Amino acid sequence: MTASSESSPTLNEPFNAAHFEALPHAACVSLFHRNGRVGCGTYSRDVMTGRLLDWTSVVDGANNDNQGDEEARLLSETGGNSMPPYVAVIEEQHYTSENVAKLVYFASQYGAGDAYGTVEEGGPLRGVLVIASDASSSSSDNNGVQHPSPEPLVPQGDDTPSKSLTVGSSYEWNANNAGDGLANTDMYGLPTAYVTDVNTANYLRSVASEQSAAIISKGSGDGSSTTSVTATASNAAAYPSIVSEFNYYMGPDEVDAKKCLGWKDADGEWSPRCAPLGGNSVWSVAGSPLALGYGGESDNANDNEDGGENGANNSNRPVILLATSIDSTSMFHDLSPGANNAASNTLTLLLAAQLVGSSVKDDVLDSLYGQIVFGFFQGESYGYIGSRRFLKDVLEGFQCTEGNEGVPSVYKKKDEANTQRGCLHPLRADLTFQNLGQVRGMIAVDQVANLGGSKNLYVHGGAATDGESGYAGFLSEVIVELSASDEGGYVAQASSVQDQEDDDGVSPLPPTPLSSLVQLSSSAVGGVVLTGYDDVFVANSLYHSHLDSASSKYQTIDKDAIASAATLIARTAIAAAYQDANNEVDSETASNYASQLIPEPVSSSSATFTTLYKCLFEDGNCETFLSYGTVERTNDALRTGSDLGMGVPLGTPPSYYTSIYDSSNGQAFLRASGKYYGSLMVDEAGKDTEPVKKYGVDDEDVFLVRPSLLEMSIFGLLNNYLGRGSFVEQSEDGSEQDAPALATCKSTKDCSSVSYCNLESSPSTTPTCAGGSCVCGARSHYHPALDEALTAAANVGTGMFEIGEEDEGISALYTEPYWSNYVGVRVYNDAGNTPGVYASSLGAVFALACIGFVWRFKKTMVKEKVY
Repeated sequence: MTASSESSPTLNEPFNAAHFEALPHAACVSLFHRNGRVGCGTYSRDVMTGRLLDWTSVVDGANNDNQGDEEARLLSETGGNSMPPYVAVIEEQHYTSENVAKLVYFASQYGAGDAYGTVEEGGPLRGVLVIASDASSSSSDNNGVQHPSPEPLVPQGDDTPSKSLTVGSSYEWNANNAGDGLANTDMYGLPTAYVTDVNTANYLRSVASEQSAAIISKGSGDGSSTTSVTATASNAAAYPSIVSEFNYYMGPDEVDAKKCLGWKDADGEWSPRCAPLGGNSVWSVAGSPLALGYGGESDNANDNEDGGENGANNSNRPVILLATSIDSTSMFHDLSPGANNAASNTLTLLLAAQLVGSSVKDDVLDSLYGQIVFGFFQGESYGYIGSRRFLKDVLEGFQCTEGNEGVPSVYKKKDEANTQRGCLHPLRADLTFQNLGQVRGMIAVDQVANLGGSKNLYVHGGAATDGESGYAGFLSEVIVELSASDEGGYVAQASSVQDQEDDDGVSPLPPTPLSSLVQLSSSAVGGVVLTGYDDVFVANSLYHSHLDSASSKYQTIDKDAIASAATLIARTAIAAAYQDANNEVDSETASNYASQLIPEPVSSSSATFTTLYKCLFEDGNCETFLSYGTVERTNDALRTGSDLGMGVPLGTPPSYYTSIYDSSNGQAFLRASGKYYGSLMVDEAGKDTEPVKKYGVDDEDVFLVRPSLLEMSIFGLLNNYLGRGSFVEQSEDGSEQDAPALATCKSTKDCSSVSYCNLESSPSTTPTCAGGSCVCGARSHYHPALDEALTAAANVGTGMFEIGEEDEGISALYTEPYWSNYVGVRVYNDAGNTPGVYASSLGAVFALACIGFVWRFKKTMVKEKVY
């Protein structure tokens, strides 16, 4: 809900119409998936128009589960009559799948009249305007109001496109939030918009109520009592009316993701009508940076048979993956604030990275058996897009068509040491992930900002996730052990769900990246999830609701809980890396070791916390994000020779919808011999039927990517936080010295003269610029967050995707249709034809009078010999 406009908008006064010509709103749009579509949209490119009516007047208590006498009464009443088209106005707390079904059922009993234009398809219900709850209500007035979650009871579980990807797909995590599955409902032919301005919402509410009341009063002229409109009265009161017009065509019916991605135009040319959802995940290592060169000749470079004895390049050690999602969603994608999921998840893991980087030196981290890796995954709300793509590449061993060693991602730098590599097909702009060891376990975080008024955190997963091998159970024990010393009184305990099994005999996991790891590894590798909920999401936590905002009076954010969770994650990561190959270190010993290395907890009043909180919860275009984004943009432009501009901003207030995946929104692509490709297969014909030239023929050949501002900021923040452990610890005379004052910079080229980075311990610690400071070594990397079934088509431009030959048919495959430039909603007065008839009649009478006057006047003048 946005702040109200300064004046109260109305169509009853002059000079106010402009506000309603482009009604401020956030739209419910359609998404296609593997098996169909979800979301809203018009039937065709023709607009859908109807007068505003209060939703309660066009449901009449209809219920699909018990139609009976009500259905008979309606059928008898209508007798085949039509009703002037209408748009239902409904308050946000009432916008549920049950009430939408009632609206649709009521309208199905009537034909659509042509009062506001010819209706080619559908009934009288022409759209829905969802309006913000009355801003004049105090918080206490809304204590009893339940704002339902649009997600189903089993998020990404049964009856959703992601059901095959979730461990425990029948478990009802969302039971406390009245999850009704509206987000997974196909509402083709029912365009819907959320009115974001409070004063506008209040005005439209009053208009709808007044127009409904006027119709009802006409229908009750015989003295009978009624609360709903009737066909006869509705037709009688068609004009004048305030109407709403929807222009939101999202593609034809019976289209799925495969059809829209493979769409061909009338000439048979491949012309997709949608783009996949996705973006870029960001991952980074704690300790010395990974070497960028190719790590080995095996089919799977991601092995760890050397037991972590690789030394300075820090590769092939068992990976402890600290993971979370950085996206959210809602019924209205432009309003996806994600305060209790994406925002708090991202903040928690960034704070954990800052705590590890500021507390533990690189040489200590490099000496541990395990390697700590931070993973911020994009597109998790739509089938775990980011985590599944990353983990499949790491766990299963990525195979590059031209050879796993890849090619220099910036060809003109091919002769430089430690050059980043890319793969031409399937396209990967950065192959450094090949130098990671096998994942040993995961520590994920989810929804730790709202604990329902308690100080209890919960540990999910554990021993049941990795076949009782011992490591995941160890992680669970460590978190519980470490929380016992929490100064703020926050306590972590094993979730009661650990001992439960769903209908399939599986211990369910929350919908987090851990599901991806357990499922892809066939339970050979597991881990834990630290959450703010036990067996169900916290009541009224607004899961994936447009109201899940720090500024919402319906949401409660516990900053100290986030700080406590970040501290637990950081210390648990150290303890996890400290565990040896045979799991011989007990949880108490490992916990004590971690607490000694990280003695100070995260504080919610620290400058770092305050700054990041503002950016992630309040202003996604904050100065900090813009600063980090500008540095990363400059660094990349200097490295590649191409400035792609700043990434798409997070917005103010922030919105975490993952967006489409194209060259402007995170799709990596390459430039070869002056042409741009989504991927490249040499010697095969391109779109112009000419053989594609080999990469490297032109010295300016390069891989390019334009991440979002959020992704760029996370990238830079991780470089900054984790790049402070390789400072030279001794002066020339051998004495210990304090951490240096960091040199300032606008790009990495400004850091060339820095001398405080210990290049002797690791050549990869070459100074880099992150957020305006020169730190030691670039540790951050992007990884494509694209549905695992898809690959960018070879030898054609960007935005063209194919279903891979190895598609298992289980991914969700979400796509979003391309929009027209003219979509939107307008509201206006429609007085009907009567005023026009009156005006025409008066004009005709006036014209005849004028003619008569002229005739008589002329006759008089002739008589008087004046004419």
